Amino acid sequence: MDLTSLRSHNDRTVLRLVRSGALSRASLAAEAGLTPQAISKIVARLMSAGLLEETGAVRDGGRGKPRMSLRLAPGGAYAYGAYVDRDELRVVKLDLTGEVVSSSVVPLPPMFSPGTVLDALAPLVEAGDEVLGLGIGIAGPLEHPGGVVSPNGLPGWSSVPLKALAEERLGLPVVVDKDTNAAVLAEAWRRPLRDAALVFVGTGLGVGLLLGGEVHRGARSGAGEFGHTTIQLDGPLCVCGRRGCVEAVHAASTGVEAARVLAAAVTNLVQLLDLDQIVLSGRKVLESPELYLRAMPDVDVSVTSYGPDLVPVGAGLLVLGELF
Repeated sequence: MDLTSLRSHNDRTVLRLVRSGALSRASLAAEAGLTPQAISKIVARLMSAGLLEETGAVRDGGRGKPRMSLRLAPGGAYAYGAYVDRDELRVVKLDLTGEVVSSSVVPLPPMFSPGTVLDALAPLVEAGDEVLGLGIGIAGPLEHPGGVVSPNGLPGWSSVPLKALAEERLGLPVVVDKDTNAAVLAEAWRRPLRDAALVFVGTGLGVGLLLGGEVHRGARSGAGEFGHTTIQLDGPLCVCGRRGCVEAVHAASTGVEAARVLAAAVTNLVQLLDLDQIVLSGRKVLESPELYLRAMPDVDVSVTSYGPDLVPVGAGLLVLGELF
């Protein structure tokens, strides 16, 4: 299926409106500000491509013949999402609605190379006419448009053109972004978030930022390196080479003290950016969520229910986002 012709502004507008709830053609015309004739052509094209389907008759109010409602066709397109962690690779396959179709986890050896990751990815990602591409989430720093990564905590990974390497190996379009950006995107897909941060505490520590409802990457894709801000002068050595970073101090602490370290850092973040919501996620948090929640009584904080596939789901949504 060639989707390049379906990526016009109007096509994307219609898909986005349908994703927000089943709508009739008349409702779409009113919401999109297009004529009924234009909407009919767009809907016909999207249905022919297998991206929309009719669900049944509904009334838009008033009298007259009931109109057919529309929804996204789950099997109309798929995207893969991958998370390159410091000790494992997670891969999910998403349908058009963002639901997980399949999920895989592959352990990665110590000091693994980019080639090792590509070897692990290849059997888990299948190209096909209905596959839009692959999104990869990985620790920063990185150069987002070109997909060139230099992740902290992965020795030997310096200026790796991961996007280009993966596209050549897999034969699919690839998008590469920070794991934290992918994570906050997944959370925002599930529920309304506008000015918020998702604090991800796993083998590393960082944040994904939503400002004004949009993922904030910064001028050089460097936003969100929350784990590498100093919280303790002359503190423990961090993987980034500095001392006293939030990530290093948190890793050196346990139990209540670890939660207090994170709470202090999150409070600073809220005061700096005037955020409405903080979402906690990552392996460490999900091991004892109540411990971290109790440490932050003065912050509007919650724990995501997405689970360990949060980042690869968000990475897959980066690809689906090309349609919306």
